[in-house]
Amino acid sequence: MFFVSSLLPLVAQEDPGQAAVAKLNVRVYFASDSDITVAGGTAKTVEPAIRKRLESEERLRFKDYRLMGEDAQPLLRSYESWAQPLKPSDEILLRFEAQGHPGAMGVSIDLELWQGRQKIMKSDALLKPGVPLYILGPEWRGGRLIVSVVLAPMGKTRS
Repeated sequence: MFFVSSLLPLVAQEDPGQAAVAKLNVRVYFASDSDITVAGGTAKTVEPAIRKRLESEERLRFKDYRLMGEDAQPLLRSYESWAQPLKPSDEILLRFEAQGHPGAMGVSIDLELWQGRQKIMKSDALLKPGVPLYILGPEWRGGRLIVSVVLAPMGKTRS
């Protein structure tokens, strides 16, 4: 009886690697210089501040933009996480894993962009809180997908 009761604290102990240290907000935008309606009826108009930011980068400059989807997932201390911004589709996925503990300057992460079960990009990135990382994604319906990744403190959900 003593042996069994001494094991109970071990069973209840949580894995510190599964602790959420921050949250990543992921958005997917459709950008096009031609007919933007091909994005579909569920696509939303992009906020003016985000549009201005996208237009300020030459490689991200297009005639029009639409928000296709978004997802917010915890950044775990020692495990990988996945964001699925185009729910319920798994056509675009983002895999990410912390490469250290978040600090005042941000956190270094291992980042992978997947399209249709194929890894199309792998990178290390230093994410600073509230500063979006924009990734020029694959061609899609005559335009391009742009992925936005933002590090947010726990509890924040906007990107």
